[in-house]
Amino acid sequence: MTLLKKLLTPLIILAAATWVSAQTDNRKEVMPEKVQFNSAEAKEMLALGKSTINGTAVAREYTDNNIRKNYLNVIIGMDVTGTKHLAPEGTVVMLFPYTEYFKEYLKLRDRYAQSRKYVAVLSKDAFSHRLEAKVGRGGKFSFPQMKPGKYYIETNFTYVGTGLDYVQVGRTDYYNGYGNHMRSEPIYQGYNYNYLDSKVESKIVTVKEDGTTVDIKL
Repeated sequence: MTLLKKLLTPLIILAAATWVSAQTDNRKEVMPEKVQFNSAEAKEMLALGKSTINGTAVAREYTDNNIRKNYLNVIIGMDVTGTKHLAPEGTVVMLFPYTEYFKEYLKLRDRYAQSRKYVAVLSKDAFSHRLEAKVGRGGKFSFPQMKPGKYYIETNFTYVGTGLDYVQVGRTDYYNGYGNHMRSEPIYQGYNYNYLDSKVESKIVTVKEDGTTVDIKL
């Protein structure tokens, strides 16, 4: 018997508003303080160049419970870990100059990723200094006319994944030669289920020389 279970996992949604403001929750906003944002530096880094960054936005499914995954691989012969999902057309990809200010922001974001009291945000000025591209067919996107330098690229999209789970469907009883019951072991049946997930995929990209093309995968 095939069972279908819809599981809505906690979504990690990094929309534009979460970069600038945390007004949707009660957490206190934390901005970089050790380094001041330098708008002139950011503008210079985003000025026109002759290089191109081509990329593919893709998310992969990963199983949280390795023990369960390995067990299911044996009894079902399936493994969805590593299944790829391409970002749908129209997904926005953001590119930021990888400045010292932005490095500090990423450190804060990692520090407060699980916090219920604080959330790291960029200043409005820092967030405005970015480039955007839209995903086309096959999860492809491109940032043309880039200068040599270091950039932080990120996107976020939702997909429907397929997971593996199991349910106990019975027990096997064992008896000795005298008919005495010795032990029982559960019998499990594996099944697939669909779940909705959202992934934030990112990468730090370096353009070394002007006039070159850099290919990446998020």
